[in-house]
Amino acid sequence: MPSPPRFVHFVFLLLLSARRCLLARANDETPPKPDDPTPDDLFGNKNQVCAPFTCAKPYVAIAKWPLGITSDGCLGALAGQSGMSGMNYKHIDHCCHMKNACYQICNSNKQTCDSDLKKCMKKSCEDLPGLDPDALASMTEEEVAKEKENCDRVKGIVDLLGNMGGCKEREALQRKSCECVEKTKLESKMERVLRNFYKKYNPEGVDKVPALMEKTDGKRTKFTHILMNLVKKYPEAIKKKVPETPDRNTVKMDL
Repeated sequence: MPSPPRFVHFVFLLLLSARRCLLARANDETPPKPDDPTPDDLFGNKNQVCAPFTCAKPYVAIAKWPLGITSDGCLGALAGQSGMSGMNYKHIDHCCHMKNACYQICNSNKQTCDSDLKKCMKKSCEDLPGLDPDALASMTEEEVAKEKENCDRVKGIVDLLGNMGGCKEREALQRKSCECVEKTKLESKMERVLRNFYKKYNPEGVDKVPALMEKTDGKRTKFTHILMNLVKKYPEAIKKKVPETPDRNTVKMDL
């Protein structure tokens, strides 16, 4: 965990960088491009709405198989930031993995992904799942409070910096995760994805596919919700990778 002075210095540099961005935009009379972040969504504002991935008619977008979901957890988005590599993400890393997966589920909603991340981190900083139950039980009230305080601090940084990419990151992942199929073949494609998922992660559950298909009612939004729930239930569907961390003595921050 970085020392308080270093942490305060990092936050100061971050806010200074944001201020310069906002001032530059305010002094620029050129209208922003459609995919540029506005001052309101510069930090991934919760009201930000990203355009969905679309296909030319009569085709519609649906999840590819294999899903190809990868995640480097909470540290991935922050690995290039000075002072971040030493922070402890053990209580909330699973939340970041699920948010990263959500971005990679075709037709997912960015606002829902971000909202679920915040709810997961909030609960995790209360429950401290990164600690062994016996270890947690042996801690004093002061030690537990300190652990929760540290978790809240890391949660705040992830919440602040995790969405600075705006819609661009999510839209790039959607292009990679979606494919275009004829609308008449949509339901058969959905069923094939569900069958392949169960065959890979729970072969004995393949017989659940017909019931799940009924729940989709042929709608992509319902299918997306079911697929995300399956990824949550079988997290091994997420290929976890270790992000590269910068040299502790190297500052990688453009101001």
